[in-house]
Amino acid sequence: MILAFGHFELDTELFELRGAGLPVPLEPQVFDLLAYLAMNSSRIISRQELLDNLWEGKIVSDSTLSSAVKAARRALGDDGRSQQYITTFNRRGYRFVAPLEQRASNSSAAAAAVISNSSAAMREAARSICLFTDGAVAKSERPVLAVLPFSHSQGDDAITWIADTLGEDISIQLARIPGFFVLSRNTTSHLRQGEFSIQQIAAELAVDYVIEGSVRASGGDLRVSVQLLEAAAGNMRWSERRVIPFDRVGELQDELVREIVACIEPALNRAELATLRRRKPVDLGAWALYRRAHAILGQKGWSEDSFAEAAELLRQAIDRDPELAFAHAYLALTLAIGHLVGLVSGEAWQAEAIAAAETAVALDNQDTDVLGYAGCAFADMGDLERGVGMLRRAVELDPSNAQAITALGAALLRMGDEQGIEYMKQGMKISPRDSRLSAWSALLARAMLNYGRLDEAIETATHACRCDDKIFLPRVVLAVAYISAGDPAAAGKALADARRIRPILSTEDIACFASPEELSLLEQLGWR
Repeated sequence: MILAFGHFELDTELFELRGAGLPVPLEPQVFDLLAYLAMNSSRIISRQELLDNLWEGKIVSDSTLSSAVKAARRALGDDGRSQQYITTFNRRGYRFVAPLEQRASNSSAAAAAVISNSSAAMREAARSICLFTDGAVAKSERPVLAVLPFSHSQGDDAITWIADTLGEDISIQLARIPGFFVLSRNTTSHLRQGEFSIQQIAAELAVDYVIEGSVRASGGDLRVSVQLLEAAAGNMRWSERRVIPFDRVGELQDELVREIVACIEPALNRAELATLRRRKPVDLGAWALYRRAHAILGQKGWSEDSFAEAAELLRQAIDRDPELAFAHAYLALTLAIGHLVGLVSGEAWQAEAIAAAETAVALDNQDTDVLGYAGCAFADMGDLERGVGMLRRAVELDPSNAQAITALGAALLRMGDEQGIEYMKQGMKISPRDSRLSAWSALLARAMLNYGRLDEAIETATHACRCDDKIFLPRVVLAVAYISAGDPAAAGKALADARRIRPILSTEDIACFASPEELSLLEQLGWR
């Protein structure tokens, strides 16, 4: 679809803004913002609605949204004063106000022709938009990335070291993005920038995307440049330049790597999804429902309502595409975990969870994420042997599947194997910015308490509380840890924080994570 206004065209099929027929560069998030406002031009869009829909599952500040609005206006030649296209309504939000003409794009007919209920195609779609991994797959099934050695100033060992470690750190972080395959550093070590063309690299390594960069000294600073290239055509998809004080490199390098990867990921998603829509038969409506369900607990915290909403979205996705194995598996997991923490009740949940898990595995028993979700669900419902078997297979298929590794650790702990603690630590290390980190850390802290590792439990539960301000579970575990350590004041404070998040916090909620003795000690605090 093309939305035409003034001398601009916004192409939602090709993810492109054109001015007078020429492409106008836009960051992916800014394009999404502009498209959302334009497609909802009949009403004022609140800031919260924009944050919920465009930064789904991520915690961002209001300044991030303001910067995106400013960038969208700048691309249109607009500003905060004239507001020809995007108008600000104080305390209410934004509205796209320019007259719009809607027409089909050249690729619309082709795009419409490929939408179907194909389960195999949906798995391809999943990989392309980077939510799932599928280990040990052929190149044709998963886009391949290569991070080339960063070029650098010659004759300075310190800069050489920084260039090498920066490229290595970016490779490691990119490798944890589900849906993409990153070549090892050993594979690309001989390919120095400038010695080979991007097309030569694409042919030699059979890669889809190349990331290259440089580190240069400039006075007392380092100038770092990074760019993402589409290998076949050599087109630049994204680039960034940063200046870092040389004496602060050690302090800022980790932050720089995180920011670079956070920018590269949506650019990859955008490129792949644009290609996908031209060639893959997918039911994007079912997939959209699945994605919303996947993000809902991170957005709204853990409560009866949020688990019920996530489950209902998954049921709708399954109604739309009964062969979507991911939705069946995640429904089973949502119901099982919800019941485990006391937020899903009733008589029907277990039968539905078992049926969903069985259906998921029947549809696809070789997908790492399907096995990871279904295996965790079976383990949480008490079928530890079967659950552990599925989780081990999921990890064999993809050793970077953080969810499966963490769930395997939790299941082993329930079987009395202390080695499960190390599995859980490994899973969380692989995915240090995962939205599930708070819940995982809370369960790990509870396990540490079981094995008498009190100081570790307090430290881990405290970290879990910092990871997410909307989940009561880690606060309860922290209270149990503190009461076990003989610190009732700290325990009471943790319970009060849990009750802030869950005002109806009950003895039954705490009993899910406390032994009778620990519960008795907590009740003596008179917290209710």
